[in-house]
Amino acid sequence: MTAPGPGPAALVVDAFEAQAGRTPDAPAVVSDGAELSYGELNAHANRLARLLISRGIGPEDVVAVALERSPGLLVAVYAVLKAGAAYLPVDPRYPADRVRTLLTDALPACVLTDASPGAPAGMPVPAGSGTGAAEVLRPDSPAVRGALARLSAQDVTDAERRGPLRPGNAAYVLYTSGSTGRPKGVVVGHRALGGYLRWARESYPGLRGAAVLHSSVSFDLTVTTLFGPLLCGGTLYLGDLDGLDPRLWRAGRAAPTFLKVTPSHLPLLAETPRDALLDGELVVGGEQLRGASLARFRHRRPRVAVVNEYGPTEATVGCVVHRVAPGEDPGTGAVPIGAPRGDTRARVLDGRLRPVAAGTSGELYLAGEQLARGYLGQPGLTAERFVADPYGPPGARMYRTGDLVRRRSDGLLEFLGRTDGQLKIRSYRIEPGEVESCLADGPGVGQVCVVAADGPAGARLVAYAAPDADTTVLDVHRLHEHVADRLPRYMCPADIVVLDRLPLTVNGKVDRAALPPPPGPGTGPAAPGTAPEAAGPATEPERVLTGICRELLQLDTVSVTDNFFAVGGDSLLAIQLAARARRAGYALTPTDVYRSETIRALAAVAEGPTTPVRANH
Repeated sequence: MTAPGPGPAALVVDAFEAQAGRTPDAPAVVSDGAELSYGELNAHANRLARLLISRGIGPEDVVAVALERSPGLLVAVYAVLKAGAAYLPVDPRYPADRVRTLLTDALPACVLTDASPGAPAGMPVPAGSGTGAAEVLRPDSPAVRGALARLSAQDVTDAERRGPLRPGNAAYVLYTSGSTGRPKGVVVGHRALGGYLRWARESYPGLRGAAVLHSSVSFDLTVTTLFGPLLCGGTLYLGDLDGLDPRLWRAGRAAPTFLKVTPSHLPLLAETPRDALLDGELVVGGEQLRGASLARFRHRRPRVAVVNEYGPTEATVGCVVHRVAPGEDPGTGAVPIGAPRGDTRARVLDGRLRPVAAGTSGELYLAGEQLARGYLGQPGLTAERFVADPYGPPGARMYRTGDLVRRRSDGLLEFLGRTDGQLKIRSYRIEPGEVESCLADGPGVGQVCVVAADGPAGARLVAYAAPDADTTVLDVHRLHEHVADRLPRYMCPADIVVLDRLPLTVNGKVDRAALPPPPGPGTGPAAPGTAPEAAGPATEPERVLTGICRELLQLDTVSVTDNFFAVGGDSLLAIQLAARARRAGYALTPTDVYRSETIRALAAVAEGPTTPVRANH
């Protein structure tokens, strides 16, 4: 089951440099208040690459990039690749403990961050891949800017690198949740990345116009947008789905013609300006897509093709695809994940690695050059998940996805679920064991179990905990704080249910089927340090924000002292809360929601009534 695809792929840096040579004055990356042409982006990246090379950094080194979305982020990523190293994206908004965990595991030779007060300047930096501690470089600092100005802006050559850059070298490292409590660093090589991007450029014509980078680059869904447009002359806009500023492209630049989102993002597309994505492609990935969720978007933008793109991080972004052409009716149920792209081989096998008949469910195994090299520093886990391919040439591997699929009579694959306990929450892969390990280290915790439950914006995490022998009562507020200090927001349980003890099977394992039903959204605790009793709105901003939260969270009552995230909120609902608040006349951003958490705190930081913002639809 193999689809035809393009031939060998060039290195990403070669393809970008060739494009920069063809269109040096064309806009490459545009954000609010900043713009870089292809020539400028290439020159800045060349200078920073030479600075990294002067520090001894080269092929097979890892460089952590802890920068907010900005033109400087693009400069840093391309500079790392030009130096020959692999980039490790680290979301600067992650808790310090999480950042420390990733850096300790990856042992980067260098950390690129910014000079802002919120940058992880004071966090402990572990020893690098060479000798001593990893160096921290701030490209925006005066000292580094001065050093960069003295370096050549010409393209970097192999003669300057510590060693030649080859397709087999590592291009990036992305971390996913680990079942043992240790996150897994997936190492993707240049051959796999280049092959995917060459296929994407040929399959997504919208990349030649303009694309929007709207989420953290620590998530591999963004790889398509981070590189694709800049290898074929397109423009990359930096912005949020809920507040995309049409002025970015109304100065003679192309309107967005490519957007990649998760199914959970689809409700936010109602906030995009009318002239964005009139043509081109909407690529959806990360979790199961249902036809019903596309209806509103396709009604508003009937000329846009929708592509359901499936692919684990270990198989380089996307490897199985299904295109829903304009005018085609996908129905209301699950949209098939489709057929393999390029040289991908997709095998549906039983427990003894035998092919199953069409219409029969089996585990999906992937083979081909798009496979990642493995897990950083975890050879045992690599051997467990990347197994010998009995149907390929000698030495060939295939990746065991853990996904249950079925091949239809027309050859298309349907996603059915997982073969293990891994969860998908808003398209993030979450191993319950990693969250359970963190909670088990919390004060007084004896037993713990993490499950998924339905919420107003889809699935949400719910934890069950029981006290240890020395503890009478667990402090739920302290447990929420304990997790929030150590895990990214998307891995933090929305609710923590305390039981006297967790039910066990006859084998002594937690009996998940016997756990009581999880509480509905809205039964979580108030924000730490606030009164537990419900508090009504005392001001007009509090009244407006309370009404918005009730609608978003589908709750009858919400206290102004409730923790937004503890009563069912999540990152996508935070974006919608900020967008609706702006339309009501209050200047709030998703960052304000993260920092303030409660309605009362949000009302206090709001900049006051402004002119209500009306979506341009």
